[in-house]
Amino acid sequence: MRSVITDVAIIGAGAAGIPAAIEAGLAGAAVDVFEQSDHTGGSCNGGNGVFAVGTAMQKEKQFTYTKKEILSYWMNYTHNMVDIRLVSEFINRSAATVEWLKGYGVEFSDLVAYYPGAMHVWHFRRDGSPFITDLLKAVSDKAGAKYHLNTAVKNLIIKDGRCVGFIGEDSEGEIEVSAKAVIIASGGAGKRADFVKEQTGCELGKDITVFPGMLYEDAATAPKLGIELAWEAGAAHTKLMIDSFASIPDPNFGPGGVPAQLPWFRQPQNICVNLHGERFISEAEMKNGAFMGNAIAIQKQSTAFMIFDQALRDKYDHTGMDYVMGNVHFMDDLTPDEYLKMNWDRGNRDIIVAETLEELCESTGIDRSLIRTVEEYNQAIEAHGNDPIFHKENEYLQPIKGPIYYCAKFRRHAYGVMGGLRINHRAEVISVDGDAIPGLYAAGNDANAIYGDTYPFSLSGNTSSFAINTGRIAGEQAAKFAKDLES
Repeated sequence: MRSVITDVAIIGAGAAGIPAAIEAGLAGAAVDVFEQSDHTGGSCNGGNGVFAVGTAMQKEKQFTYTKKEILSYWMNYTHNMVDIRLVSEFINRSAATVEWLKGYGVEFSDLVAYYPGAMHVWHFRRDGSPFITDLLKAVSDKAGAKYHLNTAVKNLIIKDGRCVGFIGEDSEGEIEVSAKAVIIASGGAGKRADFVKEQTGCELGKDITVFPGMLYEDAATAPKLGIELAWEAGAAHTKLMIDSFASIPDPNFGPGGVPAQLPWFRQPQNICVNLHGERFISEAEMKNGAFMGNAIAIQKQSTAFMIFDQALRDKYDHTGMDYVMGNVHFMDDLTPDEYLKMNWDRGNRDIIVAETLEELCESTGIDRSLIRTVEEYNQAIEAHGNDPIFHKENEYLQPIKGPIYYCAKFRRHAYGVMGGLRINHRAEVISVDGDAIPGLYAAGNDANAIYGDTYPFSLSGNTSSFAINTGRIAGEQAAKFAKDLES
C-alpha cells in the first residue's frame, strides 16, 4: 500500500477545505488535501457572497448591526438549541474574514438583504468576478498545500483515542495517509439520497426537488460521506437539516426560488393555494423562501400554486413590485414573455397562463374548489377590506378576477444538506461521550448544525460564510495541534 505522511490531512477541497489548507499552510504545517471528485471548489465555488457583521461595508452604508444583536437574534431563532459558543465564534470572526477574502482578491459589490425586513449582512460577490474558491485555491498552493483529486476516503484511523490519519483510494489503489491532524470538510450529505432518506425520512429528488446532477446515481458505489467516516470513529450525531426553500421546479429555480425574469410570482398580492384549491398561508410569507417551503412541505404532494391575474401583472410591470431581490442577477436576458414562451415550447408546464380558472384547474390538476376560494377571497376584500383567514396586510389585498391568470407550481427545493457532526468553537469533532476527539476536526456543511431546523434567510450568505470561517478555524487549530505534538 502506498503512503502519504503529512501534518494536516484535509478531506474535501471546497469552501471549507481550501481555507483550512491556507491557514494550516501559513502556520507552517505540511498540508495534503484529498478530494473525491476531479476538481476543486466544491458544489458552489464559495457561493455568491458571505454573511458578516460589523464590516467596513456595513459601516459605510450606516448599517449598525452589532454582534450582540445578531447573536441574540440567532439564539432566539434556534430556541437556544445550538452551540452558542460556536455561533459566537462564527459571528465574531465574520468581519475579519471579509477583509481576509478581500486581501486575496475577492471583490464584493454590495450588501444584500434577502427580503424586506431581512438584514443587510450578505456581502455579495461582484457579478462576473472570479469564484471565491478559485482565488483561494491559488493562495493555498502558495502556502504549500498539495492536492490529491479523485481520491475517496474509506475509513479514519484511530489509535489510542486519537485520529492519526485514514485509508484512501484512488485509481491506482489504496493509500494510507498518516497525519497529526485530520479535517473533515467534505460538503455534507446532499449528494446521498439514500443516507438523507434514512436520517430524515425525506427523499431528495422525490419529496423535494434538487439541482441537476446533484445526487449520486448509484449509492452503492458512492464514496463514504465525511459524516459516516466520523460516526464510525465514535463522533456524536447531530440531526441533518435540509437547506430548502420554495421554488418553481427545475429548470426554473432562481433567486428566491423564482427565475430572475419572473419576480411576479414572489409578490404578496398573489393568491397561493394547494392541490385542494385552498389557501394555506398568507401570501406575504413568500418573501422568506425557507418559511414558505416549510408550509408547502405539509401540503398534498408537497405542492403549491401561486396565482395572479392580468391586472396584477399590469401593476407589477408599470408601478413596480413590493418584493425585490436586491443585487441578485441570474440566468439569461430574456424578457418575461420570451421566458414564458421558452418554457411552453420546451414542454414545461410548471408555469401556466390560462384564460379562466376552469382552464387553470384543468391544466394544473388543482381541484375546482379553487373557483370558490377565489370568489370568497374577492368577496372578503370587496365587502370588508380584509383577509379574515390569514389577516394578510390590507395594503396587499387586491381582487383576482382575470381575464388572464398566471400560475406557477411550487415545490420545496434543496440547496444541500447540513449537519451530522458536532463541533465546538475550535472546530474539534465531539465524541459520543461529549469530549473532543484528539486530532479530528470538521468544517462546513458536515458540521453546520447551528440553524436548528430551518436556514435563516434573514441572515443570508450564511452557509458559505460558515464554511469559510470554520475552515479557517479548523486549519489554525489543526496546525497548532500538529505543532504541539512535536514539542
